[in-house]
Amino acid sequence: MDGEARDSWRSPSNRRSVLQARIQAYKLRKRLKKEVRKARGRNAKNGVLGRNRYADKLARGLIVKAKRSKRYDVPLNEIQTRALVSRYKRSTFLSGLLAEREQTWVPIHERLRTRKQAEVFVKGFCFLSNPKNTMSALKAIARAEAECLSARIHFLDDRCLDIGAWLTLAAMRGEMASVFTGGRISNSMSKVLTAVRLNRKLGFALSPQYGDEQDVWAFPYRSRRPAGTSTSETMHLDPQSKEEVGGDLCEAINQWLDACVGQQLSRTGMRFVKTIVGESLDNAERHSQRDHVNDGDWLISGFMAKREGTNGPLFRCQLAFLSVGASIAETVQDAAPEVISGMETYVQRHVGSFANHDCAEDHLRTIYALQDKVTRDQNALAEGRGGTGFRDIICLFGDLAGGEMSSSDAKIGIISGRTCLHIGYGHTEVSRPLKGQEFNIWLNEQNDATKPPDQGAVIELDDRFCGTLITLGFTFDPDYLERTVDVDN
Repeated sequence: MDGEARDSWRSPSNRRSVLQARIQAYKLRKRLKKEVRKARGRNAKNGVLGRNRYADKLARGLIVKAKRSKRYDVPLNEIQTRALVSRYKRSTFLSGLLAEREQTWVPIHERLRTRKQAEVFVKGFCFLSNPKNTMSALKAIARAEAECLSARIHFLDDRCLDIGAWLTLAAMRGEMASVFTGGRISNSMSKVLTAVRLNRKLGFALSPQYGDEQDVWAFPYRSRRPAGTSTSETMHLDPQSKEEVGGDLCEAINQWLDACVGQQLSRTGMRFVKTIVGESLDNAERHSQRDHVNDGDWLISGFMAKREGTNGPLFRCQLAFLSVGASIAETVQDAAPEVISGMETYVQRHVGSFANHDCAEDHLRTIYALQDKVTRDQNALAEGRGGTGFRDIICLFGDLAGGEMSSSDAKIGIISGRTCLHIGYGHTEVSRPLKGQEFNIWLNEQNDATKPPDQGAVIELDDRFCGTLITLGFTFDPDYLERTVDVDN
């Protein structure tokens, strides 16, 4: 093994110092050492041998000194104690981002030799507008956790653009070594993360500064215990926390509406919210973990922020549901034969429209899974129930996100596997079912299953999102809300 290979574990600056010492040692040997065969007589030869040994000792000393004089960029007293005792944790999500994670994760005792550190800069942290770069940022954070003794993350966005991205990072942090030691973050972002109580989940020590008026209304994050960790023998009979979350979200949305236009959810609206929460979290529990049937985990959070607009205050709302595990395209393939048949017909009809996508079939299967009566629960299908959860999300989204303006910033993002779907307000308007109709959303202007989805609505991710994230972002339009108020009590 040559010197460069032997020193590959060292930091770049230390490798340069050692290389310079090796060059100096070589020159020293050339200058001081003599050939024994040129010496005449036994005593002369012994003298040459002694001189050569002395030259070798001096040369080795130069190299040893260079190695021992290594200056670490990360002093030990600045490393978190928790990092020193961290161990490798298996993680479905992190292994999706880093396929080689199990083989390349560096034990902490080896990191103490290299003292490798990293600076990760994150900008545009938003699945609704910047899904590929957001996945790249998550991957960079995962790589730093796998290799570094110390790392800092700098979040460069002034405001929270997508609570779904932060919910994803929070889910990752519980399975990562404690090597992160701070970084930059804006005051506005700090207020949001503190309000939704993700600061502790993320491991952030935040001290936001508050103004005189409230400008953040939070639905604090809620989560289910990790899959497979229940010790109850009556797990499925015990009170489920998801049944409480629906009521809490109703209270949060009522606070948002009251602060914006002095309204409250109608009984129909409250029923929609509770159905959405129940369906979404139930789906996560039943389908997200193939190793733990009916025992998957989930996270949910949201908030409304008051911002200054050109014509007065704006009230921006964000809400996200996250489950970690199998993707939608994977779980839907366990459906009944008649569902599979219809799905594959749809896939083969449109797969040619996404010839530049490696995962076109999975994208189309994900879209098909959003339709009414598409469920992997064969008993539910036989009984004529199930597979209708996304209908209620669309209906609530349409009621809250609607506006008088022709251009709406409202959007739903569905991120699962290597598929990212962007569902705009226009898609939801043409897909909302009348009473008694089945719900279908085919992501094209005509909402027609025989036509391919809009190209802009389907984004292929470079890395794998192991699970499903549904994230919503919209701005309340007070005029629209007042005009369409539902007086149903």
